Amino acid sequence: MATNDKHVDVLILDDDIDLLTTTAELLADLGYKVKGFADPESALEFAIGQTFSVGLFDFRLGSLKNGLDVVETMQALGCKSVYIMLSADVENSTHTRAINLKLFEFIRKPAAPEVLIDTISRALEQSQKIAA
Repeated sequence: MATNDKHVDVLILDDDIDLLTTTAELLADLGYKVKGFADPESALEFAIGQTFSVGLFDFRLGSLKNGLDVVETMQALGCKSVYIMLSADVENSTHTRAINLKLFEFIRKPAAPEVLIDTISRALEQSQKIAA
């Protein structure tokens, strides 16, 4: 996987600590280098000095920013990562914005572990193609 200490395979952003921890542990158990954050500000601060292949973000973050806001900011900062959004939100405007930001996938919560693992795997492959 990643060999650079300043690089992680998957950056997770979710304000639900239990879900964040469970997802991070699942991916780490599969050998991924994972970094998790419960608030957008910490995730953005991390993204300034480090790199990640895949961003797995919750849409509703319980703050002024939502997951799509964070993706948009990270893209503006030059992060060349692949993004996956998790949400129970089904509004057309949310999906349209996700498409406009070129998200890799928009997964409806609650996501089955096998769906999440498959999507992360495909997103990492896409990230490697972009980096090549």
